[in-house]
Formats: sequence, structure tokens, C-alpha cells
Amino acid sequence: MFNIFIKFLNKMKKKDIQIVNLNNFRVVATFFSLWLAVQFQESIENLFAYILILTFGILHGANDLKLIERSEATLTSSKSFVKTLAYYVLFVSVSAVFFFFIPTFALFLFILFSGYHFGEQHWNTRIPTSSILGKIFFFVYGLFILSLLFYLHATTVTDIIENITALVLSESIYLYGVIGCGFLSLISLLFLTLNSENLKVFFFKELFYVGVFFVVFSTASLLWSFAIYFVLWHSIPSLADQINFLYGSLSQKNVKKYVTSSFPYWIISIIGLCLLLYLFNDDLESSLAFFFSFLAAITFPHVLVIDRINNPPKTSPEN
Repeated sequence: MFNIFIKFLNKMKKKDIQIVNLNNFRVVATFFSLWLAVQFQESIENLFAYILILTFGILHGANDLKLIERSEATLTSSKSFVKTLAYYVLFVSVSAVFFFFIPTFALFLFILFSGYHFGEQHWNTRIPTSSILGKIFFFVYGLFILSLLFYLHATTVTDIIENITALVLSESIYLYGVIGCGFLSLISLLFLTLNSENLKVFFFKELFYVGVFFVVFSTASLLWSFAIYFVLWHSIPSLADQINFLYGSLSQKNVKKYVTSSFPYWIISIIGLCLLLYLFNDDLESSLAFFFSFLAAITFPHVLVIDRINNPPKTSPEN
């Protein structure tokens, strides 16, 4: 799979071609994943999901330190790198502790962070990340996608939330989330299209994508549905953006550089997650609860890193 992805990226030379090719790849891969959901039982779907998330999903967030180093002109010494690594590990550890001591608050933050992060990645090539209205749209659009996923798998999601927080939510909450976030997404997107001919062109295409997500989420298991969106529509585009940011272009050579630099952190994450899955492999809800808690712990700093890249701090002019 990695070889296919590398060859695919290597064919991308110009940014506009990259976007078109990536969209085509995502749509085709999504329908192929939907076909797999029809052909196999849920246990096999979940196995496919773990494989995708443990490879592309974890990999796309494993190079945060390199991204910080690239974005910070002053971060040049090994001492600075060690300090940044220490802060990063501390941030992840604190996030994990939050899930242990105040799981309800931590889960709430995770959903909010993830919503903004998913929306930002999906739309950052079309909407300026510095726009206030754009940021609001990223937030409500990402929450709409998550709410749609939760609503179509309400029973399983409710069980997972109960495992994490001991709270039993009414399944109608997910429907309110779909309606509310969907309405706010539509209204904010309509306002954004008033000043952008480019967005008008993509408006109906994006409605089609939402229809695709609805079909996928309705057909596949919760974990496989999440993996399809998280990997195909978030992680792979994010990998492409990160490689462009770090090395200036997408090529087989630069993909290998990215994988090499992120490999140690990727392996550490994989080992930790596999241990959790092994300990709770007999209980699907508990396994998924710890799985998503682990993803949350590494998501918090990753969201801040990507947002900093998309919105670099303004430097004051020299006197």
C-alpha cells in the first residue's frame, strides 16, 4: 500500500494537479472501502481499520517535532530540540492524565479539537485559515462530520462514551448535533461563497462528498467508517501538505525522508497502542474507548502544531 501511495504522490508535480489527483484518489478509494464493508463481516472491517489507522493515521501525526523545527527559525541547537521534545511528551502525558482523572472534560475537548482539525484539513486549500469566518466554518463542518458518524452509530458511540466517562447520553443528542452543525456549516459556507468564485465551483461537489460520507457511515462499522474518513480524507491529505511544507515538493525521495524522520516516534506510538489493544481485545467497547483515548492524547498537540503551520506568528519588523 505504501508503494502505491508513493507512486501516486510521485506523479503529482503542480499544486492544482495534486488537488485534483488527490480528490480522485480519495473518491475511488472510498468507494472501494465501501465495497469491502459490503463483502466482509464487522470483525474483518475492524482489522482493516486498525491497519489503516496504525499506518497512515498514526504516521501523519508522528512528525510533529520536525514540523515544529521547520516552523521555528530559532530552533537550531540540539538543546532546543530536546527542550521541545520534553514539552511535547509532557503535553501528551497531561492529555492522557486528563482522560484518566477528568474523562468527560477531556473527551469534550477532544471532540472540539478534532472537529476543528478535520474541518481545517478538508478546506484549508480553499478557505484562508486566517479568516475568522473560515475558522468558524472549519469548526462546525468538522463537528458536523463527527455528529453524522455518531448519529449513524449511536448505540456503539453511546457505549464507548459510557466506558470513558460513565455518562449515558441520549441518542437524540447526535441528531441535534447533525442538524445544528449542518445548518451552521451551510450558512457559514454560503457567506464564504459570496466573496469566492472558487468556492461556488466546489459547493455542489462538497454536497456530493457529504452524501458519500452518509452512505459510507450508514454501511460500514463505526471503526471502519472512522478509518475511511480519518485516513483517506484527513491523514493522507495532511501527509501531502506536511511533505510539501518540510521539503518543498511531493516526490518519492521526499516521502522517504518524511517516513525516515518520523519512524522512531511512529514506532513508539504503535507499540503503545498495540499494548492497549492487546489488553482489551476481548471487550470491543473498552478496546475502542482506550483506542480513541490514545488517539486523543496524541491529537491535542498535533492540532496545535498544524494550526501554527497554517497560521504562523507574525514577526515584528526589524528596527
